Amino acid sequence: MEYLGLINDTIYSLEGELKHRKTVRVILMNSNSEIGLIHIKGIDKFGNRDHYETIGGGVELNEDLITTLKREVKEEAGYTIKNIKEIGHIDIKYNLLNRIDEGYFFYAEIDKYVGTNLNDYEKTIFNNIKWININKIDDFYLNTKVENVGTMIHERDYKMIKKARELNYFD
Repeated sequence: MEYLGLINDTIYSLEGELKHRKTVRVILMNSNSEIGLIHIKGIDKFGNRDHYETIGGGVELNEDLITTLKREVKEEAGYTIKNIKEIGHIDIKYNLLNRIDEGYFFYAEIDKYVGTNLNDYEKTIFNNIKWININKIDDFYLNTKVENVGTMIHERDYKMIKKARELNYFD
């Protein structure tokens, strides 16, 4: 998978030694040519959060990337997925967590709704899924004000959406 760089944390101070965590994320499309983004809203270690991010999470022991991707989409968005395609690999450094997330991005389309399975933390900070038409996604990222960790997450996700567009996944 093509490596597309590191998003460096210039917001928070690094307090310890960095660990690495392998993650997967998805540019999830519905049948209306809309991308699904989770609205993150609340207060946690990063402070006030009010931003949107792609669906995904950490790879668990003995999981491959596709198994993790399917699990995370089902847990967070409640869908099974189809037409999975690789987009690329991008890292993001989280100083507050002493961690670099090695993010493996995929494109996928929703298949069937089966219900979410959020953990307790996710229930407090996940607001809803916002579906944004692919033709309006640039306006969304260029005009949505975010702060704190949301700036890094928007940079990461928008870069990967543009890469998926370059790969002609939205045609």
